[in-house]
Amino acid sequence: MTSKRFFRFLPELGRKLPLDILARARIELKIWLNKHAGTMSPRRFDVIDFGVIAIMLISLGALLFMISEISISYKEITKLYGSDLWLFAWLRVCLEIFGVGDYSLRGSLLLTHAINMWLMYAIGRIYLRKKRDCLLLILLYALLPGVNISAILLYESVFIIFGFLLVCYLQLRFRRIPYVLLIAIGLLDLAFCTLFIALGIHALHKRNNTALIIALLGFGINMFLYSSSIHGVPQAYFLDELGAMAMLFSPLVFLYYIYTLYAALARRKDYSLLVLVSISGIIFSLLLSLRQDIDIAKFAPACVVGLPALVYGFYNDMRSRLRIYRTRFKVRMAVIFSVLCVEVFCLFGNKFVYLFSLEPNYARSYYVAKDLAHELSSRGVKNLKIQDSTLALRLGFYGIGAGSGACLYTLDSSSPKPTKSKDIIEVRYLGKLIARYKLVRNNACRI
Repeated sequence: MTSKRFFRFLPELGRKLPLDILARARIELKIWLNKHAGTMSPRRFDVIDFGVIAIMLISLGALLFMISEISISYKEITKLYGSDLWLFAWLRVCLEIFGVGDYSLRGSLLLTHAINMWLMYAIGRIYLRKKRDCLLLILLYALLPGVNISAILLYESVFIIFGFLLVCYLQLRFRRIPYVLLIAIGLLDLAFCTLFIALGIHALHKRNNTALIIALLGFGINMFLYSSSIHGVPQAYFLDELGAMAMLFSPLVFLYYIYTLYAALARRKDYSLLVLVSISGIIFSLLLSLRQDIDIAKFAPACVVGLPALVYGFYNDMRSRLRIYRTRFKVRMAVIFSVLCVEVFCLFGNKFVYLFSLEPNYARSYYVAKDLAHELSSRGVKNLKIQDSTLALRLGFYGIGAGSGACLYTLDSSSPKPTKSKDIIEVRYLGKLIARYKLVRNNACRI
């Protein structure tokens, strides 16, 4: 080949070579996936898929409604602009890209929650015996109070759940432990130390020396990086953390969950990461609570991933009986779901509490600010002085800055009688007076 022909051939070679490499890589990936995919092969959408999608859409719709109802709290606003944690750094990036607002602030959490639901469903298709059992699994996951709280409030829980679910899914899907991913996410937070504990137990059971070494090294490095979170004078918070965990799951669900995890490990000898992560998360967090007050938002996510074991245990116990003896199992689950639905109603419909009592409830710190900001904006007020510094920070998030154009005074809201004065701003929920303020448009006002 002459030099001229060679140089004319180079551009053509440059175009073909990347395509050949990509095509070969694609073929190799398909071969690897088919080799390690286990029993789960590509499939078409079925009725169960559409049922799960319907549950997901209802759940996301309810959470979007909650985002429209709540305001940013003082604790959230201070952490958002004052914390160096990766969660709040990410949320600041979201606000810069999509603009300041509740949906841009909480949207990434809601999106991750949707991905978590689909991962849970994918795990259920592998773990559970019948595909229709996944409907109960997704419904249970969508109703858990702790899961709903993590999907809209500014906690790292929803991202931690995603990490646990992804590792467990890959282990079940390909029957191999994703060591690289496990190490990568296992060193991001103290909560992932339970992942290494579960891996160590799994390695001892399978006599896998490689997994055992990785588990020991990973746990040691995790403790070295985040040991500062374990500190202080030993104090017993066991009952407090046990109660908090029961409320995040719903008390009856939590009790039944403990039973099914024990049955999975002791009776069925299920040593999958799915079960071991949940058991490790519960035991480690409760043991740590014997000496200090732990951040339940970090350790509760590890306990959630074992929900497929709960559903599997329920159907296994029920189907092992004759049909005439299955009624008590159905009644048991109906009672559990009834209590769970009541708790979820109290979470999503907490404003109905004001119909019975005007005392501040558990969600009061997430109210008032947005409604007050919208009312001030409708009156043309963009800057003002305010007595309550915590409320001033929250109003700043909604575009009401500090200035001397007007003053806002907090008034007593104990009297339910409406005031017709134009300078009075009232915040009412379901016709009940929650807060009352006086707006003074005077440059000489003093606060």
